[in-house]
Amino acid sequence: MLDAFIRGVRTVSLVRADKLYLEDIAIDTYSFENRNGPTSHEGAFNNLIEKLRYAQGLVIATPTYNFSVPAHLKNFIDRIRFLALDFHEKNKLAQPTGKLGHLYTYFLVSGGTPVWAQKILFFAFPPFWLRGVFVYFGSRYVGSRYSGDLETFNNRKILRACERAGVRYARRVAYGETKGILSRIFWRPPQQDI
Repeated sequence: MLDAFIRGVRTVSLVRADKLYLEDIAIDTYSFENRNGPTSHEGAFNNLIEKLRYAQGLVIATPTYNFSVPAHLKNFIDRIRFLALDFHEKNKLAQPTGKLGHLYTYFLVSGGTPVWAQKILFFAFPPFWLRGVFVYFGSRYVGSRYSGDLETFNNRKILRACERAGVRYARRVAYGETKGILSRIFWRPPQQDI
């Protein structure tokens, strides 16, 4: 799914895409001691943080493991809170405000549950959870795609849809577009006013 999505992204000349695998980056498990950022021995993680700090977009591609994301992705999300949240500025709910307003986010998720079941139980699957987390972090949600086909890598229909989604995503990043009014109302961070 991600490779097809990136092919679409790369058709838009103003957008560059880098593909990284979290499993290749050593990231210590979140703890009180490392809550403020990468430690001295986490050089690759520090490089990733710098990319994220200046990136305009973030696409997360993940399998579904027991209705959630793999542990390494969850740990990454926990570890970036120092970058993603302003603990000195609170919103109306007394929560830290999000600092990732520069990021356009998109989520590609695969799993073994059929799409019809995922649509019914959408709140129990990673696309819903990831959207909520990154909107809380202040990012701009652009979209998500779920595939319940165990052989997504062979499903040309899904891969073509991912490629088209990549083109649309890249255009939104390049030209500063976001989702429609309903998405902005229902998925806005609580600290933002409409």
